[in-house]
Amino acid sequence: MRSLVVVIGDAALDVRAAPAEPIRPGGDVPATIGMYPGGQAANVAVRLARQGVRVRLVTALGDDAAGRALADGLAADGVQVHRVNSGGPTSAVVVVSDAGGERTMLSQRTPIFDRPLDAAALEGAGWLVVSGYALLESAAAVALTAVALRRAVLGCSLGARDVERWTLRTASLRPHLVVLNADEARAIEPSASDLPGLARAIGARFESVAIVTRATGASAAVGDEVIETSAASAAPAVDTTGAGDAFAAALIASLLDTEWPPDRDRLRRAMLAGHALATAVAGVIGAQGRVKEEEP
Repeated sequence: MRSLVVVIGDAALDVRAAPAEPIRPGGDVPATIGMYPGGQAANVAVRLARQGVRVRLVTALGDDAAGRALADGLAADGVQVHRVNSGGPTSAVVVVSDAGGERTMLSQRTPIFDRPLDAAALEGAGWLVVSGYALLESAAAVALTAVALRRAVLGCSLGARDVERWTLRTASLRPHLVVLNADEARAIEPSASDLPGLARAIGARFESVAIVTRATGASAAVGDEVIETSAASAAPAVDTTGAGDAFAAALIASLLDTEWPPDRDRLRRAMLAGHALATAVAGVIGAQGRVKEEEP
């Protein structure tokens, strides 16, 4: 039986707005607007479950219509939900997309670590995957430092005031794997000039296997060795929301139950699987939109 993966972080309602013309301050601009399930941690959990991985999502869901709808959707995808009810509303993210599929996000995230995690949250797990956004919470490092599992940390959009906090808490978690996109990695290691350099610097900083991604490929650092992969060419992106989460899910699914660190060939195959799923996800609307690679 494959390892149980516990993912900790947000499940959110994504409100996606695609303006039909440039936004004008004070104006009323026509747009296509839709509501979809999202949240970094929930996106990863759903993608893992659709690949046949046993997964439990530890997340905060409010006692509101959005929380109930998200819980039902997660259960339908086979995700166990360990619900942390902090009394706040369900997290929500407004995603404003441009014609090229790039997006700006406005986020309201409900805390997960405002009370201690109970033992049932991590029971039976072999892997722990922590959303980068969850690590920005003040109690996150205390709650997770002593966890004796294979630990993966995901990046997140970091403002200047967040970099030191995220870096210190990630280091305290002693992750085995860190997955960041190039912008996230540059915020942490601004002196590195290229993708391989970023991967080396991140790997050395956290003493972990580090993977840095961009739309056209990725670099991984395992000790002093760097592995580079290229993403296959594809049609222009429709919606990049959740593509990075899909990469992380396919990567982790490919590395379950292997010795650590993974050998070069295994890691390369896992990275290519990540590219394939991320590319497919960028071609559909919604961070959890189903793609043919996930058909039963």
